[in-house]
Amino acid sequence: MLLHSNSRVSRGPARSLYFRNAVSRIAAAVCVLILVTGICSSQDVGKSTLLGKIKPKHSSAIARSPWGIQVGSLDVSIVKKASEIGVKWTRLQASWSAIEKQRGVYDWQETDSGFTTAIENGITPFVCIGESNKLYLTMNTAVDPKLTEIYGSHLKPPTSDSAAMKAWLVFVGKVIERYKDKIKYWEVWNEPNHFAYWGDTPDGKEYGRLLNQSAKVIKAIDPEAKVLGGALAGLDPEFTDDFLGAGNASLVDIITFHNYGAIPEERIYKALQVWGVVNKRNPRIKLWQGECGYPSHSSTRDFRGTSPWGPVIQAKWLLRQAFVDTYFCRASMSNYFKLVHQGGRGEMPKRSFLSGIDSVLGYPDKGGSRVKVVGVNEKCLLENPSLAEKPAFFSYQNLCAVMDGRFSPFEMKNKIIINDVGTFFGIGSEDDAFPSIPLVASYRTDQGKTLIAYWLPWHPQELIRTGSIDLTIEDPGMKKPVLVDLLDGRVYQLARYSKAGKNIVLTNIPLADYPMLIIDGDEVEIDPAG
Repeated sequence: MLLHSNSRVSRGPARSLYFRNAVSRIAAAVCVLILVTGICSSQDVGKSTLLGKIKPKHSSAIARSPWGIQVGSLDVSIVKKASEIGVKWTRLQASWSAIEKQRGVYDWQETDSGFTTAIENGITPFVCIGESNKLYLTMNTAVDPKLTEIYGSHLKPPTSDSAAMKAWLVFVGKVIERYKDKIKYWEVWNEPNHFAYWGDTPDGKEYGRLLNQSAKVIKAIDPEAKVLGGALAGLDPEFTDDFLGAGNASLVDIITFHNYGAIPEERIYKALQVWGVVNKRNPRIKLWQGECGYPSHSSTRDFRGTSPWGPVIQAKWLLRQAFVDTYFCRASMSNYFKLVHQGGRGEMPKRSFLSGIDSVLGYPDKGGSRVKVVGVNEKCLLENPSLAEKPAFFSYQNLCAVMDGRFSPFEMKNKIIINDVGTFFGIGSEDDAFPSIPLVASYRTDQGKTLIAYWLPWHPQELIRTGSIDLTIEDPGMKKPVLVDLLDGRVYQLARYSKAGKNIVLTNIPLADYPMLIIDGDEVEIDPAG
């Protein structure tokens, strides 16, 4: 059990907050002045010395890490592009409808090439087996006509027909038989708690039946396989309890979730509730964040979020999600959605049910929920159609190069004093509530090497003036702390720090709306000419 505590000397006594009590947020921060490009200068970090930039690492050069990306394609060149980021995981698809296009005839061409390319480039696939097949199932529509117009009609799930269920289980067996020597992580279905992907009114117990029979097929063919259940549209404790309670607590190895939101920190409370269900059913089950991202442009299809939008905002959001997932949510893998989408621009959905005020305000975004079902998904890290890298591509590359699987969440006491609020008005000593409190996430290797990430959980902005803080961390082992700007990859030798017993005091360091790192300098590979 992780304990995250923070003593803010400018705000009174220390506070100890436990994950299992659904509490945990406070700490300290570090960052650099961010312009629209995310560039900072050495004068912004207390006259620190710029040492260079992080050296990117190919996925094959990294032994293990918690970072992944959903490629969005089985195209070999696109899968190879993911390995340039340095991720060690990718979510790929084994679509029933795409593989079995004639009854009993299976086309493995795309999955063969996509799975093999990922593995050859140092990336471990976890494969989602799903999607109903029109060869066996009929169409269904939502009860609400508005939902039907947004989501369209969908094929019913295999559980709705005994012959379809039999064919589905045969398909699952064929997939596992073909790839059991290459793939060990199998996810059963995608977002079964969402009508558009389940094809009927979501029912945790009904999904549990599909999961149960599928998991038994998977493990009968490959006892070493790991079964991933859930792939939940948002963290859903009740649905999780229902499907685990349908005989799956001992069959499921990992629960995956997709929790879209404009502020990634807001998922923490639901994650703690899901952990409550897991600990009741089977504490050995792990939690993975299997799919989630944020758009760089408001014109995106699917989840949209709320203003402002921008390529630097997307990069900041990605970095915040990474630490929220692995530290606060205790997810052992965090997978960004996604690398590429090759939809067409200018496509507009049908919207016959708009009200009078909608003609003035436009389509209501309902908290960032689905607005468009056609067009380009701007959550991608590559531009459409040029495939040029967005800033978030490079920020993720920086994270993957610095923080590998040696670092595990570790409780570390810390305290902060806010010297200058920058443009973050309302984070002074009198404020003590989210999102006006900087957060800290601490990690450590088995050899005692420490990594500290910290940031302010405001909605990220394209342009800011950083604040300034003093940060004290309890770590007697750090010898030469450096500040790593994950946004642009720059690494600084900190000029203003001192040791006080078991503590290191970092003075007048910058605070911003995305995570910066404090880490021993010998733990970062730096290109001095970068």
